[in-house]
Amino acid sequence: MDTLSTINAIDCFLNSRDRHSFQKVYHYYYQRLCYFAYGYVDDHHQAEDIVQDVFSHIWEQPPQLEDASKLKGYLYAMVRNRCLNLKRSEGHLAKYQEHELNTENWENDESLKVIKAEVYDEIMASIDKLPPKAKEVFKLGALTQLRESEIAERLGITVNSVKTHKKRARALLKEDLKHLFGLLIIFHL
Repeated sequence: MDTLSTINAIDCFLNSRDRHSFQKVYHYYYQRLCYFAYGYVDDHHQAEDIVQDVFSHIWEQPPQLEDASKLKGYLYAMVRNRCLNLKRSEGHLAKYQEHELNTENWENDESLKVIKAEVYDEIMASIDKLPPKAKEVFKLGALTQLRESEIAERLGITVNSVKTHKKRARALLKEDLKHLFGLLIIFHL
């Protein structure tokens, strides 16, 4: 979804609580917010639960925002606060904050987490745009760490086909993500 359609969907949701617009907003932000939450809670299921809870909350009680561009910051703030509340309830907040303050300026770290979540989302969107077989091979190799022979066996194709699909996927991703090259190096993604 491009920026203009995202803003239109946000406006439509905020003004009329339109379910279709809400779903667009949900799908646009879900992955990046989960990645952002994971940076706090270090548990995929908890991160997903927190993000689900945030979206349930804004469906039931839509925020009163001046304009659609404010929703992104609002969502990140809600996710961060819920993550910190979880840490507090588990008795880990003081230790977490001390660690964060000792490693970097906390505000800058917050910004980095948001940037990482945005970059992660762009990477996943690029992977989703790959041709079906190249996407499947790439995900099995890069995300689940299977060897080429294991991928070939699982998909019922030759190892050479796996290599071809991986090479094609890398070339397409390199082209699609070239604008992120500097950030990928900085964040070791």
